[in-house]
Amino acid sequence: MLDRGKLARGLETILGNIAVEEMPGSSSSRVLHVDPNLVQPNPHQPRKNFDPQTIKSLTESIREHGLLQPILVRPGKDGGYQLVAGERRWRAARELGLNSIPVIIKDMGNKQSLSVALVENLQREDLNPIEKARAFWELIEVFGLTQEEVGRYTGIDRSTVANFLRLLELPIEVQELVSRGTISPGHARALISLGNETLQRKLCQRIIEEGLTVREVEAIASGAKNPKPNNGAASAPAEEAVDPKGTHHMRSLEDRLRRALGLKVQIRQSNGRGKIILYFQGNGQFERLVGLLGTTSA
Repeated sequence: MLDRGKLARGLETILGNIAVEEMPGSSSSRVLHVDPNLVQPNPHQPRKNFDPQTIKSLTESIREHGLLQPILVRPGKDGGYQLVAGERRWRAARELGLNSIPVIIKDMGNKQSLSVALVENLQREDLNPIEKARAFWELIEVFGLTQEEVGRYTGIDRSTVANFLRLLELPIEVQELVSRGTISPGHARALISLGNETLQRKLCQRIIEEGLTVREVEAIASGAKNPKPNNGAASAPAEEAVDPKGTHHMRSLEDRLRRALGLKVQIRQSNGRGKIILYFQGNGQFERLVGLLGTTSA
C-alpha cells in the first residue's frame, strides 16, 4: 500500500508551493481559461490505457457540474500547452466540445513533468503495476535519476521502487497479463525468481489454467531452482518442476479427445487431481455424448 502522506510530500518537493489538492484555490497559482484544442497530450504520461467507460462517466459528470478542478499544463510549442496532469478531464472536455477549460500553467522540464504526472496517478491509485514500473524506469533511464531520487521525487520507498522495476524483467506477454490483472504482482514476483523466460511463460500459463496461489507458485519456483533428487536419480530438470505434465502434452491429449468425441475438451490438473471438461451444443451433441459413454439419457 502506498503512503499518501509521502506522496503528497513528494509532490510538494516537485511543485514547490503548488500541490494537486491545492490547485483550484491556491493563491500562489494563476488559473486561466484556454481552448482545450490548444492543449496537447504529454508523451511521457505514465498512464498508457484510458478506460472508455471511465471517460464516459467523467464526461457526464462534467456535463452536469462543469469542470471543477483545473488541469495542470506547461508551456508548449507554437503558443500552445502540454498536459502535465488531468488528461482524463481534458479528454472528457474535448468529448463534450467545450470551448474553454480552466488550466494552471507552470514552467517545468520533462523530468519534473513526468514526476508530477506519476505522483498524481499514484495518489489516485490509478496506474496498474506495469505502468508504475515503466514510469519509474523512464525517470531512471531517460532522465538519469537514481532509485533513491525517484523515491524522493515520488514519496515512495526505494525498495518499493526496486520491486516495481523488477516486474520489467518478465517477458512482455507476461507483463501484459499483470497489466490486465490476469495475474497478481505477487504471482509476477514469484515468476521473476525463475530467471528464465521460457519457464516463466510456462508457469504463468499454469497460474491461469489451474488458479495457482502465490504460495503455490513460490513453491514451484523454489523447486525449479533447487530440484530434489528422486529415488537416487539425478535431479529433475527445472522445466519438469515448472511443468511436470508438460503443457504441450496436455494440449495433445485434448486434441486427441476432441477428435474422438467431436466435442471441445479441456483438461485441468493440479496437485495430483484434475478434471476433464466436455462442451456440447444442443440436444443432438448431448445425446451423442451419452451414447459414446455407453448409457442413455433420462
